[in-house]
Amino acid sequence: MKDNHPSQNENYGPAAVELMSNVSGAYSAPFWDGLLEVTQSLDAIRQIKAALEALNDCGRNTEAYHLILALYELAAIEVPPAISELEPYPEGIALFMNEFLLDIEDLMFDYEYEAQHPEEA
Repeated sequence: MKDNHPSQNENYGPAAVELMSNVSGAYSAPFWDGLLEVTQSLDAIRQIKAALEALNDCGRNTEAYHLILALYELAAIEVPPAISELEPYPEGIALFMNEFLLDIEDLMFDYEYEAQHPEEA
């Protein structure tokens, strides 16, 4: 599993980390499931995930966040207010991105399994 800078979370209080984890956890699966439904391609999901990770790894969290907002629009999924309200808070965006990328790691296991075992899906 990729290390998405967990040490960055040490800069935030436990309440902030828990809040962003909850926000990410609530909206990550619907976002990725929606993209998978629109693209019908696990490769597209992998590429989007890789682009978000690259931006995050370079400290370009705001750009990664804006890419997520654009993908919501492209997939015709309504952006949850809890996510859109992060825009003026770069520190919150950074924390959210770390949590969001951790959540997709777990989802990728499910997607990969479903792709390898379509009869069970």
